[in-house]
Amino acid sequence: MHHDRSNAHLFDDHISFLWRDSLWCICLPCTFPVTQVVELVHRYDASCVPVDDKVGFIQNSRTDKTCTVTMTVPKYMKSPIHVYYLIDGFYQNHRRYVRSRSDKQLRYKSAAHLTSDCVPEGDTADHAPIVPCGLVAWSLFNDTYTVRVNGVVTQVNKKDIAWKSDKNNKFGKNIYPSNFQKGRLIGGATLNESI
Repeated sequence: MHHDRSNAHLFDDHISFLWRDSLWCICLPCTFPVTQVVELVHRYDASCVPVDDKVGFIQNSRTDKTCTVTMTVPKYMKSPIHVYYLIDGFYQNHRRYVRSRSDKQLRYKSAAHLTSDCVPEGDTADHAPIVPCGLVAWSLFNDTYTVRVNGVVTQVNKKDIAWKSDKNNKFGKNIYPSNFQKGRLIGGATLNESI
């Protein structure tokens, strides 16, 4: 069988040319939005802690721990603006941590008493069930953020921040915390349950 190498080479070059042009057309629209991203990273965990007495500051429950940190965005940002946070050294994938929860309790109101999987935060000292129970629910990141534009507080939309699959399949409706701040390991201040 005789092959014409020159024709095969031309065919390969033509296919390569088409493929390269089609990739360019796909990549161009994908890279444009990425160039519009404004990223601000600011580590603030030690911003308001006195250097000379860190431990005393943290352990003193009467000391106000409110800390205000201001970050200024150096570029114009077009809405919608998405704010994300990064937590480092927070080991949510540890097996004992991940297992300390009750999926049924999160899904069904009638399952409030199912706390056996939630050790060590399953029930209160007087054996009332904690809802939601477990270390997963008990570990909180409770920093709050305010976004201002030219000094005016901007409304932050909290709608649709959960995955649709979580809302539809994982968590039930009308399931509210109870005995949540009465666990055996609680420390620090209490949360405003009305929020």
